Amino acid sequence: MERQTGRSAAVAQFGRAAMNLPARIDVAATAKLLGFAENDIQILMAVGKLTPLSDPAPNAPKWFAAVEMVRHAADQDWLHKATKEIAKYWRNKRERRQSPAPMAN
Repeated sequence: MERQTGRSAAVAQFGRAAMNLPARIDVAATAKLLGFAENDIQILMAVGKLTPLSDPAPNAPKWFAAVEMVRHAADQDWLHKATKEIAKYWRNKRERRQSPAPMAN
C-alpha cells in the first residue's frame, strides 16, 4: 500500500472523521470542525464564505452540510481566506469604535 503524504493524507484523515458526522451539522459543530468561534460563523456567512442549507430565516437555526465543512477544513487556502475575513471584520469594528463620533451642530 502506498503511503499518503501532505494534503492527500490530511484529506483522508478528515474523510475518516466525517464518517462519524451526521449529514448536517449545526453552528456549534461547524465552528468546532473548522476551528473558529461560534460567533465567527455568522461573520463567515455574512461575507459569503459559508452557506447554510436551504434558505433559513434570520432568526432560525442554521444547518450546514457536513461533507462541505469537511472539505473546507481540509482546504488550507479556504481556511486562510476565512481567517483573513474574520480578522478584517474585527479590525474594522475596532476602528469604528475608536474613531470619534461626528459632533452634531
